[in-house]
Amino acid sequence: MLYLIGTGLYYLNDLPLRAINEMKECDEVLLERYTNLNDISFLKELEKDIGKKIEVVGREVMESDIILEKAAKEKLAVLIPGDPLAATTHFSLIQECKKRGITTRIFHSSSIFTAAGETGLSLYKFGGTTSIPIYSEHFHPESFFDVIEKNIECGYHSLVLLEVKNKEEFVEPYKAIEILKGIERKKEIKIIDWKNVIVISKIGSDEQKILKANNNEIKNLEPPCSLIITGKLNENEKEALKTIN
Repeated sequence: MLYLIGTGLYYLNDLPLRAINEMKECDEVLLERYTNLNDISFLKELEKDIGKKIEVVGREVMESDIILEKAAKEKLAVLIPGDPLAATTHFSLIQECKKRGITTRIFHSSSIFTAAGETGLSLYKFGGTTSIPIYSEHFHPESFFDVIEKNIECGYHSLVLLEVKNKEEFVEPYKAIEILKGIERKKEIKIIDWKNVIVISKIGSDEQKILKANNNEIKNLEPPCSLIITGKLNENEKEALKTIN
């Protein structure tokens, strides 16, 4: 059996309380540590609470057959930053479990998809989500801009996730903005309302920041970060954005 347990936006101890009793009954507990960079300082205390060691795993384990092989033989819990079904990797895992007759249970938790509402923008008006990956010498994709462009055409807001590998290697918000502005210049269009682009950092933590893209402080933000490209704003949203620096 496979338990997928969301740990919430940032802190590990934001996970659902009812999931703790389930983890106590599991044979093994893993902590997925690659789809987001959250705070795991509560790890030792959680291990004490459930009476077992929690193994931290990365992409190589989550995208292999190891999880499926373990879940077929024992009760396995995997702790996942945010909500378990926010990343396609985890949904694919559930689909594969169904094919193999492995029972799954989901413990939902808070995620960036709902926390974005703290900006004052209506969650009903968000279109497709996209992400900007870490660029390298020979890797400069621009397909994420197509999602933003389509959303803007429909008047929708765009949540743009910024890739993070660790605290030293991540897409910095100001660089993401430079990339988007560069694509606009390349396409010879001006469709993004830059005065109302929002930058989010460490949402859900005690150090969270919600800033406008023209705020110089965005050059000092720590991951995880996201951008929100606003679409058509209603009056309530316009008023809410006035309170963001």
